[in-house]
Amino acid sequence: MKIGNIIGGAVVFVAITMWAQNGPSPVAARSLSHPRAVVANSNAVGLAENARAQSAIHKRLEDMGSTLAQMHSLLKQMQAKSSAGSHSDPMVQANLEMWGLMLADLDKQFEELRLTSRAKEDVDARRSALYKQAEANAAAARRAQESAGSTTPARSAGQTSNSGSASQSATEPTAAQSTASPTPGSSPN
Repeated sequence: MKIGNIIGGAVVFVAITMWAQNGPSPVAARSLSHPRAVVANSNAVGLAENARAQSAIHKRLEDMGSTLAQMHSLLKQMQAKSSAGSHSDPMVQANLEMWGLMLADLDKQFEELRLTSRAKEDVDARRSALYKQAEANAAAARRAQESAGSTTPARSAGQTSNSGSASQSATEPTAAQSTASPTPGSSPN
């Protein structure tokens, strides 16, 4: 039993040592090389990164669209050459049909990507509007707190004078209640 515990401890120790000697994982290395600063008051860095990402996405979408257009024109040229030729090879026809199906699938995927990109832009615009609204609300709350901070001494003086009258009014009903209500065991006559 003790030998099993010793061997188990040695295995755990060797595993920890090997893990510690290896460098950080690729995800950790990537996050260390590109730290994302988060600012509590503003989302300026996030908005700038988002704008760069959106421009990169638009560029890639334009490149994909132009590539698909070129592929469609090439397929039309190949189909024209095939139909103009005197021989109708079934292998060529099957190849053209395969390319047509592939381009139809790529068109479908491209349209889905465009729709997804538009939806992401919409969500990002809404998120940005919410951040702006939250910042405006925080600024308004800060202004209200600052204006309340300048009127706080006047309120405290008013509250102390009101609290004195409130304590008097609180004692008066109890005195009136004690004289007006008879005790259960006594009779008024």
